[in-house]
Amino acid sequence: MGDEVLSPTIRALLAAEDPAASEAELWAQLKTDGTPLIEPCPGEPGTCLVTFLWLADRPVEQVRVNETVSGLAPAQRSMALVPGTATWYLTWKVSTDVRTTYSLEIGGERIPDPHARVREQHDFTALPLGSVASLESVLVCPDAEPLSWADPRPGVPRGTVTEELHGGRRIWTYLPPGPATTPLGVVVVLDGHPRHSAATVLDNLHAEGLIPPTAALLVQQLDRNVELSCDPEFSRFLAEDLLPWARRRHPITDDPAATLITGCSLGGLCAAYTGLKHPDAFGGVLMLSGSAWWDPDTLRAYVRMHADPAAAPAATVVGARSRTPALIEEFLRADPVPIRVYQEVGAFETGPPPATPGQIHASRHLRDVLTLKGYGYRYREFAGGHDETWWRSHLGDGLIWLRGEHA
Repeated sequence: MGDEVLSPTIRALLAAEDPAASEAELWAQLKTDGTPLIEPCPGEPGTCLVTFLWLADRPVEQVRVNETVSGLAPAQRSMALVPGTATWYLTWKVSTDVRTTYSLEIGGERIPDPHARVREQHDFTALPLGSVASLESVLVCPDAEPLSWADPRPGVPRGTVTEELHGGRRIWTYLPPGPATTPLGVVVVLDGHPRHSAATVLDNLHAEGLIPPTAALLVQQLDRNVELSCDPEFSRFLAEDLLPWARRRHPITDDPAATLITGCSLGGLCAAYTGLKHPDAFGGVLMLSGSAWWDPDTLRAYVRMHADPAAAPAATVVGARSRTPALIEEFLRADPVPIRVYQEVGAFETGPPPATPGQIHASRHLRDVLTLKGYGYRYREFAGGHDETWWRSHLGDGLIWLRGEHA
């Protein structure tokens, strides 16, 4: 996304002699085609014009677009009202391969786009138990990568998911359909909950024969900010307590090469840290936008600054060195261990606010360290941001790489 421009459709609406009649015609079409409006960008291959739109049903002073890729300040995400109409709009130039979730912020309230072309029932990240999975608006540009592993497919046999209690937390165990003739591979899924997309992804991979039969242990977090932030006790629990407990109850392998751990965001950070510390338990790590930027001292300084703004530095020091993030420092200091790592990160993940360096830069740094250390490693950048719309399906790509025929 970049410089603000004007959609040809909106330009015509602004120039219309009868704005109300032109508006009615436009929205009759949009209610069939859906929003946002996507138009070619003349003379700029690989770029399209995306216009976010809202038809006001009440008087408001401000409408903004919230998404995961632009990194723009709030003022640059504010929509304008076409005079003489109820239509609010904002047009951006957008790369044709972008996919991102988005919402509209209307008078301080965030809502899904009422006329969105694409919506997804997001169920990957941790949700309060008993809550309803959120329905998200999704911008899918013309050349965006198709994502399908997380979509239920008709006729695909489904595995079973059972809830158990262990260590004071809920564990949801997925077992693939059919009898287990040999010990099952297993993937430990952090931020687990009963509607997690992992079960559907595994059903689809099994149906296509892309991975050996694999179980999943979806682990509830009790305090994710503590447990998922390079916490040695939680990693020990996963390796030395959770896995042995699960093997006593289910036909799950004890082979580290067939035992994976995965998570997104802080969960990806924990997955990589746990793999490094317990390679005798986990032979594969799957990081989805893992928080490679994370550093406890950086976070403590950020919290202090917000608690006492007067204590914040008066100005940024040009040329000041940033700390090496904690996970990268751990891999730098340690001898290589026998794990394979699959890492994905959004090409537009420049945050979050306390991160120095930002997510994308820290992820590339980790990639370089693992490459130099000689790890079996795959790194990908997708055309999105810190966004569940990618994670819920790309989980399947990581599983194929770590457990598929050519693993």
